[in-house]
Amino acid sequence: MEGDKKHTTSIPPGIAALAAYLFPFLGGLVMLAVEKDDRFVRFHAAQSIVFWICALILTALLGWIPVINVLYSIVFIAAWIFLMYQAWTNKEFEIPYLGAIARKQVFGEEDSTDVEDKPASAPEASPGEERPAADDEGEDPRV
Repeated sequence: MEGDKKHTTSIPPGIAALAAYLFPFLGGLVMLAVEKDDRFVRFHAAQSIVFWICALILTALLGWIPVINVLYSIVFIAAWIFLMYQAWTNKEFEIPYLGAIARKQVFGEEDSTDVEDKPASAPEASPGEERPAADDEGEDPRV
């Protein structure tokens, strides 16, 4: 096992995360049910389930259009292989939008990556109010 990481099963995390993607729905559901401690495996299991649900929905919507169906199939298979590789190499790749949904479902609101340490944006000035000039710029703010 890796240092201080906790695992419920004796399966290495990369293999367990790969299994979540390899077997549609069933792999994700089994890994979510079996692995209680390893956050990496749980994340990939949840993301796998969300990925397969979206794939089924898109297949139902695009399956009847021949050219688009072929292109979609190629992109889907490439994405599936990429996700399996990322899981196998112990990388926590998050699919845009879908990964955030999976993370929120497994870990809850407080662990969502949407609230990471993002710099606070400066408040916008009112229509009649001037904005202060930045100190590092030597330009006149009114120009």
